[in-house]
Amino acid sequence: MSDSAISPTALSGKVDHIAIAVRDSAQALRLYTEVLGYRAQPTTDIAAESTRVTIVEAGETRIELVEPTEPDSAVGRFLEKRGEGIHHICLEVPSLEVAVARLQASGFELANATPRVGHGGRRFIFIHPRSANGVLVELYEVGGGAHE
Repeated sequence: MSDSAISPTALSGKVDHIAIAVRDSAQALRLYTEVLGYRAQPTTDIAAESTRVTIVEAGETRIELVEPTEPDSAVGRFLEKRGEGIHHICLEVPSLEVAVARLQASGFELANATPRVGHGGRRFIFIHPRSANGVLVELYEVGGGAHE
């Protein structure tokens, strides 16, 4: 089956996580763990992205607290410009190659058309906010991609 023969609904998955840019992830964790009682995974430094990431398990959804480790990183620049808050929403797709081809064919601007490997070893791309109503949208591949 060609990429164009795959229905758009075959590409859709659940919301994987909502990322929140924070200046101090330990301080931000207090709300989610101490007050709301959610469980947090161990914090991980992602050197390639100059970030420190903590995943909070909030039922079926995950909240990703993202703290910059360098002020000139993408998240550091985001914080400087916009302050703390929602950084991006992450959606699951079974194939990044199919999603990228569809997005590009439809005229959407991608922040990175070549997939990168992120937290947990999963491949991802970002749709630029200019093409997504002002929201940075991350697409995470959850299976069925060409690399598997």
